Amino acid sequence: MSADEFTLIDAILDALGRDALGDAAAGAGVLVGPGDDGAVLALPPGRELVVSTDTLVAGRHFPSDANPDCVGYRGMAVATSDLAAMGADPAWAVVALTAPALTLEWARDLAGGVRAAAARFGLKVVGGNIARGPLSLTATVCGHLPAGTAIVRGGARPGDRVYVTGALGGAALALAEPCGEGGAPRAHLAALRPNTPEHRYWKPAPRLAVGAALRGVASAAVDVSDGLAADLDHICMASSVCLQVELDGLPVFAGCDPLRAAGAGDDYELAFTAPPGRDAWLASLTAETGVAITPIGVAAAARGDDCRTRWSRAGVPIPPPKGYRHF
Repeated sequence: MSADEFTLIDAILDALGRDALGDAAAGAGVLVGPGDDGAVLALPPGRELVVSTDTLVAGRHFPSDANPDCVGYRGMAVATSDLAAMGADPAWAVVALTAPALTLEWARDLAGGVRAAAARFGLKVVGGNIARGPLSLTATVCGHLPAGTAIVRGGARPGDRVYVTGALGGAALALAEPCGEGGAPRAHLAALRPNTPEHRYWKPAPRLAVGAALRGVASAAVDVSDGLAADLDHICMASSVCLQVELDGLPVFAGCDPLRAAGAGDDYELAFTAPPGRDAWLASLTAETGVAITPIGVAAAARGDDCRTRWSRAGVPIPPPKGYRHF
């Protein structure tokens, strides 16, 4: 049976309360948390705010009958990945849910997934909203970083090297399995096995430690959400450069073809550029974080308005892989 709005809000706030994971709604910088008309937050001195938001829509980004804990976790993870790309330290989140009807059990399970992600990424959930409508989840995340250190897309220069973290194509393999509406596999959060495509899809790992370490090192960065091919082009356009990438140099998830991995979305790795001579430092960063960092290309001057990624395979130019487009 569907529950009323205020009963649902109380249940969600209870699910975000204090337990073995700590308090998911209160902490450093939270002066007023959930339950008021707005959150009141205190930014640490000398820091700048970074804000990003992502929406997951049922039937498009997850099956309508997906397990709510997976939806909650994934919604928080994909938004937090943007903070990693800019080098921000995560701090707070606001979560908005629309649904045609809600039961207490479904709402509690969703909040459990949100809570697990918040605890994993260092976020405090300081507010949100519930409304009747098509099923969707929107997570708005806030982070901060030392003033003047944000990593943006527009800083790449000719001669910079191009890198990507982790491995690509894992989520695409999950989407290739028998799926429900929305193209995503159904799973329970607790049942996901590490290093499987389903784990990669439902529990993306925002590269927060790598992103923070890249402040002052990376010249440009982007998170790989719509596919490496599409997202590298964002750096090209913002930086007015061309990125030259060798397809067979990509680190790919076991069982995924490089061409498919280059166009596949939902990996939430980081792609970034950095000046030459950083390979030894990046190798030490890999050792420190456990996240592989692979050189995949070089930035070059763009010819006229040709600010895009130029792909090759065994040195032979190839058409660019196609990434995901929302429209």
